[in-house]
Amino acid sequence: MRNYIKAILIILIISGTAYLPAQDTERPLPPVLDLVSVDPFTGHTTLQWTVSDSPDVAGYVIYLYLNEEGYAIDTVYEPFATSYINTGSNASYYPESYVIAAIDSSDNVSPLSNFLNTIYLDVQIDTCANKIELTWNPYLSSDPVVDKYEIYYSRNGSPYIIDGSNPGSDTTYSFESFESYSEYCFYVVAGLSNGLSSFSNNKCTDTDLPIPPQWINADFASYNKDGDVDLSFTIDPGTEYTGYRIERSNGTLSGFETIHKTYNTTGKIEYTDDNPGKGINYYRLAALNSCDEPVIYSNYASTINISISVDNNLIHLSWNDYYSWRGGVVSYTVFRHNRGIFEEIATVNGMDTTFTDNFNNFLYETDQKDVCYKVIAQEGFNSYFENAVSISGTACIEQALNIFVPNAFTPDDNTVNEIFKPVLSFSPVYYRLIIKNRAGVTLFKTSNYLEGWNGRHGSRKLPEDVYIWFLELKTPEGITITKTGTVTIFFNQDSPF
Repeated sequence: MRNYIKAILIILIISGTAYLPAQDTERPLPPVLDLVSVDPFTGHTTLQWTVSDSPDVAGYVIYLYLNEEGYAIDTVYEPFATSYINTGSNASYYPESYVIAAIDSSDNVSPLSNFLNTIYLDVQIDTCANKIELTWNPYLSSDPVVDKYEIYYSRNGSPYIIDGSNPGSDTTYSFESFESYSEYCFYVVAGLSNGLSSFSNNKCTDTDLPIPPQWINADFASYNKDGDVDLSFTIDPGTEYTGYRIERSNGTLSGFETIHKTYNTTGKIEYTDDNPGKGINYYRLAALNSCDEPVIYSNYASTINISISVDNNLIHLSWNDYYSWRGGVVSYTVFRHNRGIFEEIATVNGMDTTFTDNFNNFLYETDQKDVCYKVIAQEGFNSYFENAVSISGTACIEQALNIFVPNAFTPDDNTVNEIFKPVLSFSPVYYRLIIKNRAGVTLFKTSNYLEGWNGRHGSRKLPEDVYIWFLELKTPEGITITKTGTVTIFFNQDSPF
């Protein structure tokens, strides 16, 4: 009997098990993770996805994705949920990657979705280059792709504005136009090909750097009496920079070399280049940052060099234009060396760099063996420096030792050809001129080479005749020259003599 009852129970148990429903073990399809983006101001990370196509989805599991493995951080029990905000995100400190999975009512979990990562922005000040360098990790998405990155910034809490953009392949950016002693904050936005955008974290930095000069004015480059070049520079008084260097290039605006470094807090730098070399020299001043790198340059300052050519008695001068005053060149004044000093002989317009001198105009005035010239350039209006001038180098030509003695003159008081005087191309250190008649009587004598004979003996006017002259002189080189000859006095037909 007992065995009979046991058999019936076994049959009943087997029959009941056959009628139990089968357990659901099929995994749902994974969702598609569409976007991961950081709120720049809270640091929270938002995930957006397209729901799973499976019918029995109960919710979604949120994972951090590390080393190709998912670590669940939360579950959203809402089958139609399409977004999630991770308020515990550390995306403000480093990049994070996420995946999600669907979960059904039987707690079956789908395969992991595609992964997406946050954009982590880092900001560093490059004090050597005087700029802020931005770098970030790429937003890794194959579909949609990143079309571009836009860079936004704010200064001292002002509204954020866009500063520039990069192509989707470039994850570095240089921010150069910033003010010292300010706080700058940045974030980056990845623009995706489907119209969505992924934001980075917000990153701030203080620009407590010395204020660079906003301007440096090269006042002038000017030759001095020793043939050296005097330089002057004026610096923006608002700068906090103290390191500067003067650079020079010969003949071209490239290949500059440092000729002097200085520490300066006065806003004025003056220096004499005692080895300028031949030709045109160009100068500029560089302000140096803490890494000894130039941050800003002055305008250029050039020397003026004169070239001379001679055509008979015409002396042709030409010179290079002064380069490059902010106020331009308003005029050039030409000077000729005469009687131990340079005397002004002409002024030309600042657009003109040539002048022609006539030797006959100063033949009797010069007291030098060489004829020498200088040019002085005058700057126009410049708010940084007033009345700047640049003196050229001295250019000279050697005078030939020419002595010309006329053989006739007409002292008839008509102001034409009234005086007999030897014409010299130099100023003698010794001079004696004697005039005699044919009887040997001395009629005139002088030791002044600028004084001529007026055809008189004392106060008496002499008649037309041939007279004898004797000339003795010594050149600046110490050469003694003696000459003799005749000169004839003629009178015009209507003259009373």
